[in-house]
Amino acid sequence: MRILWGCVALAVIAPLVGLFVLIMIPVWRDNARLDDLYERVLAHPLPPNSRDVFLMDRDVTFGKNLVGGSGSYCDYRVRITLQTALTPQEIRRHYDNAVIPGAESKVMISLYFGEDGDGGGRRVIVEAYDSHNWDGDWRCY
Repeated sequence: MRILWGCVALAVIAPLVGLFVLIMIPVWRDNARLDDLYERVLAHPLPPNSRDVFLMDRDVTFGKNLVGGSGSYCDYRVRITLQTALTPQEIRRHYDNAVIPGAESKVMISLYFGEDGDGGGRRVIVEAYDSHNWDGDWRCY
């Protein structure tokens, strides 16, 4: 009788586990892509006279159409905040030449500049954005 119940339990649980794995494989893959993008953004050299001192301002986001629009796209965004002594033009020049690989092409970088601080530095928010067509992750459908 125990063997029968064990077989019945296995017959019910095994398909559920298989379905769970099939649904989660794209999620795990996209989570790994986001982690890799985060590491590549952090590995990119900072502009001269700049520091990444606002660790609590780092933001890593994944979702569908983060910048708007329609369609089924998986979007990744990594945001870091720097303190720099450089001008906005110098920062733009540094990041215009940046080549950070994304899932399908190089990432797009947006810069947002704050006012000059008391210490002579300026805050700069650097956003690295990447996207790819939907490939099975239910969070992007």
